[in-house]
Amino acid sequence: MSKAVSWDDQRIFLAVLEEGSLSAAARRLGLSHPTVRSRVEALEEALGTVLFTRSVNGLTPTDA
Repeated sequence: MSKAVSWDDQRIFLAVLEEGSLSAAARRLGLSHPTVRSRVEALEEALGTVLFTRSVNGLTPTDA
């Protein structure tokens, strides 16, 4: 891992994981969809891996 992972990013990751979509996670956390998307992208970049497979049915966690 190249960067420290913040608690906020972990909280957003967990919400996306549990809700299955960026929109639902954003609503749950009281954040905007673009904020959640950018935080997940930043977390993936920091970890150097893809965390979710994106499809029309939502987000599915990868093995990583």
